[in-house]
Amino acid sequence: MTNWTPTARRLMNHRLWVLGYVSEDFPGDTRALTSLRQQGSHIDVYADFAFMLQPDGKFTGQVNKVALQEANTHDIAPLILFHNFNGKIFDPLPLRSILSSTVSQRNCIRQMINLLPPNVAGVQVDFESVEAPYRTQFLTFLDSLSVTLHERGLLLTIAIPAKRSEWEAPGYDFAGIGRVCDSITIMTYDEHYSGGEAGPIASLPWMTEALDYAVRYIPRDKILLGIPVYGYDWSSESTGMLPMRDIPELIARTNARTLWSDPAVEPYFYYWQKRVKHTVWYENELSAKIRFAFVKSYRLRGIAIWRLGYETSRFWQELTTKLKKKG
Repeated sequence: MTNWTPTARRLMNHRLWVLGYVSEDFPGDTRALTSLRQQGSHIDVYADFAFMLQPDGKFTGQVNKVALQEANTHDIAPLILFHNFNGKIFDPLPLRSILSSTVSQRNCIRQMINLLPPNVAGVQVDFESVEAPYRTQFLTFLDSLSVTLHERGLLLTIAIPAKRSEWEAPGYDFAGIGRVCDSITIMTYDEHYSGGEAGPIASLPWMTEALDYAVRYIPRDKILLGIPVYGYDWSSESTGMLPMRDIPELIARTNARTLWSDPAVEPYFYYWQKRVKHTVWYENELSAKIRFAFVKSYRLRGIAIWRLGYETSRFWQELTTKLKKKG
């Protein structure tokens, strides 16, 4: 039994977790901080999208100190997140360099520990695009990181892609990850994404298949269901991401008629701008509320919201009603 720090223990004692991701889309973007401040009583833990892995195996970035202060005020457990998102894509190249040898893995872990501020609950790893040949090395890395963190009473948490078969995202060994990590966010969003064709963000059948696969390999009480609070606006020109909170204004401005897909259990609409047709699929409070029910039916640990600051206040009302939060 690990001797957790007080912050980690408090989180582990929560039966149900609501995790929110804290990130900035542009310098001075304080939307996530506002959510932490206003909705702190509903949030148990947040992950600060803090440090980016470089091709030389070093990290750049910084801890969001204001978020840390807010978390202390509201008794929210902080996780410091390490990722390989270079501003455009989740880049597999830096992962190759750190996973290629035990020495580089050790150096990477040492850096991660040194970058942690005091009183955090632990680390969240968001290394995406792990390639199939690095599957074993990635698990070895997580195993070593877990040992190092547990020695300090800290948690190892991770975000991994939603997959429905072994052939999808083959770099991720779900059974191994389920064994070594203390909590696992299944990223059940971006079924259709900005670089692809228009479609649901997280259709219910797709989410169900992803969960059915996950619970075969990962203990249910470690799984957090990824909840998107955004949509995408696809057109022949480019694709833009839309926070849930901004969508009603777009609907009003373009006089769009909102539609509901029964198969996807998700809303969508079309509008035209300068003769260009736009297709928007998105999550709203109703589609989110329906997805919250998975936590109980699958007996999961909770939800992980990507990301704080995109949602509406009604989203939190639905969450409180549906998940009936108790400490």
